[in-house]
Amino acid sequence: MGKTGLTCVLTLFAALLLLEGCTTNDCNDNQNSLPLAGFYSSQAVPQAISVDSISVYGLRAPGDSLLLDSAKNVQEVYLPFRIDEPTTTYVLSYHQKAISDSRLNDTVTFRYRSEPYFVSIGCGAIYRYVMEGIDYTTHIIDSVTCPEGVITNAPMQNLRIYFRVEESEEAPGAQ
Repeated sequence: MGKTGLTCVLTLFAALLLLEGCTTNDCNDNQNSLPLAGFYSSQAVPQAISVDSISVYGLRAPGDSLLLDSAKNVQEVYLPFRIDEPTTTYVLSYHQKAISDSRLNDTVTFRYRSEPYFVSIGCGAIYRYVMEGIDYTTHIIDSVTCPEGVITNAPMQNLRIYFRVEESEEAPGAQ
Protein backbone atom coordinates (compact mmCIF):
# COMPACT_ATOMS: atom_id res chain seq x y z
CA MET A 1 0.00 0.00 0.00
CA GLY A 2 1.41 3.35 -1.02
CA LYS A 3 1.53 6.58 0.93
CA THR A 4 -1.73 7.77 -0.68
CA GLY A 5 -3.53 4.52 0.18
CA LEU A 6 -2.36 4.68 3.80
CA THR A 7 -3.48 8.31 4.04
CA CYS A 8 -6.95 7.35 2.71
CA VAL A 9 -7.27 4.50 5.21
CA LEU A 10 -6.19 6.74 8.12
CA THR A 11 -8.55 9.50 7.00
CA LEU A 12 -11.44 7.04 6.72
CA PHE A 13 -10.62 5.59 10.17
CA ALA A 14 -10.47 9.10 11.70
CA ALA A 15 -13.81 10.00 10.08
CA LEU A 16 -15.44 6.86 11.47
CA LEU A 17 -14.14 7.65 14.96
CA LEU A 18 -15.49 11.19 14.74
CA LEU A 19 -18.84 9.95 13.46
CA GLU A 20 -19.04 7.39 16.26
CA GLY A 21 -18.05 10.04 18.81
CA CYS A 22 -20.82 12.32 17.59
CA THR A 23 -23.61 9.78 17.82
CA THR A 24 -22.96 7.73 20.97
CA ASN A 25 -24.34 10.32 23.42
CA ASP A 26 -26.77 11.91 21.00
CA CYS A 27 -29.77 9.78 21.93
CA ASN A 28 -30.45 9.85 25.65
CA ASP A 29 -34.21 9.39 25.31
CA ASN A 30 -36.10 6.21 24.48
CA GLN A 31 -35.88 5.18 20.86
CA ASN A 32 -39.63 4.49 20.77
CA SER A 33 -42.61 6.61 21.73
CA LEU A 34 -44.03 4.29 24.35
CA PRO A 35 -46.79 5.96 26.39
CA LEU A 36 -46.33 5.62 30.14
CA ALA A 37 -49.45 6.12 32.27
CA GLY A 38 -49.13 7.09 35.91
CA PHE A 39 -51.86 6.48 38.48
CA TYR A 40 -53.07 9.42 40.58
CA SER A 41 -55.80 10.28 43.07
CA SER A 42 -58.54 12.60 41.85
CA GLN A 43 -58.43 14.71 44.98
CA ALA A 44 -58.09 18.51 44.81
CA VAL A 45 -54.32 18.04 45.10
CA PRO A 46 -53.64 14.87 43.08
CA GLN A 47 -51.04 12.51 44.46
CA ALA A 48 -49.38 9.47 42.92
CA ILE A 49 -51.07 6.29 44.15
CA SER A 50 -50.57 2.54 43.93
CA VAL A 51 -53.42 0.42 42.60
CA ASP A 52 -53.77 -3.06 44.02
CA SER A 53 -54.96 -6.13 42.11
CA ILE A 54 -55.41 -4.60 38.65
CA SER A 55 -55.31 -6.15 35.20
CA VAL A 56 -54.82 -4.11 32.04
CA TYR A 57 -55.37 -5.48 28.56
CA GLY A 58 -55.87 -4.14 25.06
CA LEU A 59 -59.04 -4.46 23.00
CA ARG A 60 -59.14 -5.16 19.27
CA ALA A 61 -55.36 -5.54 19.15
CA PRO A 62 -53.60 -8.64 17.87
CA GLY A 63 -53.97 -11.15 20.70
CA ASP A 64 -55.71 -8.52 22.89
CA SER A 65 -52.45 -8.15 24.77
CA LEU A 66 -52.46 -8.54 28.55
CA LEU A 67 -50.15 -5.93 30.06
CA LEU A 68 -50.86 -6.52 33.75
CA ASP A 69 -52.46 -9.60 35.30
CA SER A 70 -53.81 -8.98 38.82
CA ALA A 71 -50.70 -6.95 39.56
CA LYS A 72 -50.28 -5.53 43.04
CA ASN A 73 -49.12 -2.07 44.10
CA VAL A 74 -48.90 -0.70 40.54
CA GLN A 75 -48.06 2.99 40.15
CA GLU A 76 -47.68 3.13 36.37
CA VAL A 77 -48.05 1.02 33.24
CA TYR A 78 -46.80 1.27 29.66
CA LEU A 79 -49.70 1.48 27.19
CA PRO A 80 -48.33 0.98 23.66
CA PHE A 81 -50.32 2.67 20.89
CA ARG A 82 -51.06 1.11 17.53
CA ILE A 83 -49.23 2.81 14.65
CA ASP A 84 -51.61 1.41 12.03
CA GLU A 85 -54.81 2.71 13.68
CA PRO A 86 -55.93 6.14 14.96
CA THR A 87 -57.19 4.65 18.24
CA THR A 88 -56.04 2.24 20.92
CA THR A 89 -58.36 0.91 23.64
CA TYR A 90 -57.46 -0.61 27.01
CA VAL A 91 -59.56 -2.20 29.74
CA LEU A 92 -58.70 -1.74 33.40
CA SER A 93 -60.10 -4.60 35.44
CA TYR A 94 -60.14 -4.44 39.23
CA HIS A 95 -59.82 -7.52 41.43
CA GLN A 96 -60.22 -6.13 44.95
CA LYS A 97 -62.86 -7.89 47.03
CA ALA A 98 -65.03 -4.78 47.29
CA ILE A 99 -65.12 -4.13 43.52
CA SER A 100 -64.40 -7.41 41.76
CA ASP A 101 -67.49 -7.10 39.56
CA SER A 102 -66.52 -7.07 35.87
CA ARG A 103 -69.31 -4.54 35.25
CA LEU A 104 -67.07 -2.04 37.05
CA ASN A 105 -64.20 -2.46 34.58
CA ASP A 106 -63.14 0.81 33.02
CA THR A 107 -62.34 1.26 29.34
CA VAL A 108 -60.01 3.96 28.02
CA THR A 109 -59.79 4.80 24.30
CA PHE A 110 -57.00 7.05 23.10
CA ARG A 111 -57.62 8.90 19.82
CA TYR A 112 -54.48 10.23 18.17
CA ARG A 113 -52.64 11.02 15.00
CA SER A 114 -49.37 9.13 14.60
CA GLU A 115 -46.73 10.99 12.66
CA PRO A 116 -43.13 10.18 11.82
CA TYR A 117 -40.69 12.55 13.49
CA PHE A 118 -36.95 12.87 12.90
CA VAL A 119 -35.25 13.19 16.30
CA SER A 120 -31.54 13.27 15.39
CA ILE A 121 -28.84 11.35 13.59
CA GLY A 122 -28.21 9.28 16.73
CA CYS A 123 -31.85 8.52 17.49
CA GLY A 124 -33.14 8.44 13.95
CA ALA A 125 -36.86 8.73 13.28
CA ILE A 126 -39.67 7.78 15.66
CA TYR A 127 -43.42 7.96 15.63
CA ARG A 128 -44.92 10.53 17.92
CA TYR A 129 -48.58 10.58 18.82
CA VAL A 130 -50.55 13.82 18.78
CA MET A 131 -53.56 13.36 21.04
CA GLU A 132 -56.93 14.19 19.54
CA GLY A 133 -59.05 12.95 22.42
CA ILE A 134 -59.44 10.46 25.24
CA ASP A 135 -62.71 8.64 25.92
CA TYR A 136 -63.18 6.67 29.13
CA THR A 137 -65.77 5.15 31.42
CA THR A 138 -66.02 6.43 34.97
CA HIS A 139 -66.70 3.41 37.15
CA ILE A 140 -63.53 3.79 39.23
CA ILE A 141 -61.63 6.21 36.99
CA ASP A 142 -62.36 9.89 37.49
CA SER A 143 -60.48 11.19 34.43
CA VAL A 144 -57.59 10.57 32.03
CA THR A 145 -55.26 13.25 30.64
CA CYS A 146 -52.26 13.69 28.38
CA PRO A 147 -50.65 16.79 29.95
CA GLU A 148 -48.32 17.57 27.03
CA GLY A 149 -50.88 16.81 24.31
CA VAL A 150 -48.27 14.80 22.40
CA ILE A 151 -46.40 11.61 23.21
CA THR A 152 -42.76 11.57 22.17
CA ASN A 153 -39.79 9.45 23.09
CA ALA A 154 -39.01 11.54 26.19
CA PRO A 155 -38.66 9.23 29.23
CA MET A 156 -41.61 10.47 31.27
CA GLN A 157 -45.19 9.74 32.23
CA ASN A 158 -47.09 10.90 29.16
CA LEU A 159 -50.51 9.98 30.49
CA ARG A 160 -52.25 10.36 33.83
CA ILE A 161 -55.11 8.21 35.01
CA TYR A 162 -56.97 9.70 37.97
CA PHE A 163 -58.89 7.35 40.27
CA ARG A 164 -61.61 8.21 42.74
CA VAL A 165 -60.11 7.17 46.04
CA GLU A 166 -62.97 8.13 48.33
CA GLU A 167 -66.65 8.83 47.88
CA SER A 168 -67.58 12.47 48.26
CA GLU A 169 -70.10 13.17 50.96
CA GLU A 170 -73.41 14.78 50.08
CA ALA A 171 -73.84 18.40 51.06
CA PRO A 172 -76.02 18.91 54.14
CA GLY A 173 -79.69 18.98 53.13
CA ALA A 174 -79.08 17.38 49.71
CA GLN A 175 -81.48 14.65 48.70
